[in-house]
Amino acid sequence: MKFAQYDVVRLVAIRRPLTESDDAFNLCRPVVGDVVTIVEIYSTPPGYELECSDGSGTTQWLMAFAPNEIELELVK
Repeated sequence: MKFAQYDVVRLVAIRRPLTESDDAFNLCRPVVGDVVTIVEIYSTPPGYELECSDGSGTTQWLMAFAPNEIELELVK
């Protein structure tokens, strides 16, 4: 499925290990089930910048992933 910038999606799978450096500027780590916004789509190399926010709008984490590192589903 092709996604668009600002689509709201659910993180269905994470296929790469997350490291300590992934937490450097994030309040928490991504977990399966997080509902996130695609804030940027990269073409070279391909990837997505994903942002997860809490109910008040505070960013919990912001990370880039290659398409093969994650599985997403569109939230309707």
